[in-house]
Amino acid sequence: MDANDSLNNFDYEGFMAREFPHPKGVYPEIGRLLEHFNKITGLLMDCALQSLKLAQSDQDKESVLHTNTRYTIVCNFRLRTINLIKVFSEILDIEGNAIFDEGTANVIARSLLESYLVYFRLYNGCGNDKEIQELYFNLYDLSSVLHFVKFAKSLVKIDQNKHNEINLKGHIKKLICDTTKNHKFRALPSGIQDSIRNIEAGKHDYLSFINFNKLIRESPLPTQFITSYYSYASSFAHSEGFSSSVSQMVFESKERWKAINEMLKFRLVYVCLAVSSQFFISYTEYDKTQLEDEREKDVWETLSLCNYYLEALNHNN
Repeated sequence: MDANDSLNNFDYEGFMAREFPHPKGVYPEIGRLLEHFNKITGLLMDCALQSLKLAQSDQDKESVLHTNTRYTIVCNFRLRTINLIKVFSEILDIEGNAIFDEGTANVIARSLLESYLVYFRLYNGCGNDKEIQELYFNLYDLSSVLHFVKFAKSLVKIDQNKHNEINLKGHIKKLICDTTKNHKFRALPSGIQDSIRNIEAGKHDYLSFINFNKLIRESPLPTQFITSYYSYASSFAHSEGFSSSVSQMVFESKERWKAINEMLKFRLVYVCLAVSSQFFISYTEYDKTQLEDEREKDVWETLSLCNYYLEALNHNN
């Protein structure tokens, strides 16, 4: 079926009226927003699975590697989404009062944002520049292997430690060589270039090559809103004092817990819907995924939700 025919057969107004039955100015129920969050990320996962199936018959090792990496990032995104939705269910104190664990929720949501930004850095953010894409893939791989080396002994069997350690060191050496030979290497920030040289000299055992605030500015996400949120969510991850202070403020307002919980949940799910919507659109634009014909309705519904939430976010940026 032609795409235009599919669009003409899709009842957009009817679908949106069912999903947002309340008049303008009335916030949708949190439960319905979480259903949308689950729907968007679920279809994103299905698209990644479809990409993986197609890649299995591809003889191009580079294409398979890129698809596998894409699939892994989406898997992590979907897994954390499922766990985040569970956090929205709240916990009860000894008196039966419902508590929304905003600290945990924001730490998970922050990781969702970072997952999308890593995906963007490796794929859509490279445009059609294959050389810069390969450079960032090498940096991504090198950073991952360096972390793995630190914990290899606890991740593999004892009698394989020495063998795996030798293989990992050889892989690191090759990645450094491929990275420094890349013509775009000298276009990297000087700090990253220095880190690579220090790793090669044995002075560093880690690599930080992504500046998330810079990536937010480069991505299609609205810069002001997302940068502000990322700073807020990072405070929960980096400052136990900040997290404790926020929790204490909520605990001292027990009589308003229900209203506070709803406000905190709505503010957070709004961010999650925007990030997952942009991830879905970015993925389908890059991969041009084609699902089975019987999934057309799901695709149009999900795209409608994505466009709605992104338009709302940009309107309020």
